[in-house]
Amino acid sequence: MVHEQHRLTIPSNAEYSVPQLRMIPREAEGILGRPITAEEWDRL
Repeated sequence: MVHEQHRLTIPSNAEYSVPQLRMIPREAEGILGRPITAEEWDRL
């Protein structure tokens, strides 16, 4: 996923832990500077 000059890799590994997966939306929110809703995340 790319936003302006930021790149966030979306993992494809089925072995990722729940804490690792929870970190992904938090990183995206940090890049965007705002919270991401569940509906918005589902559209990605």
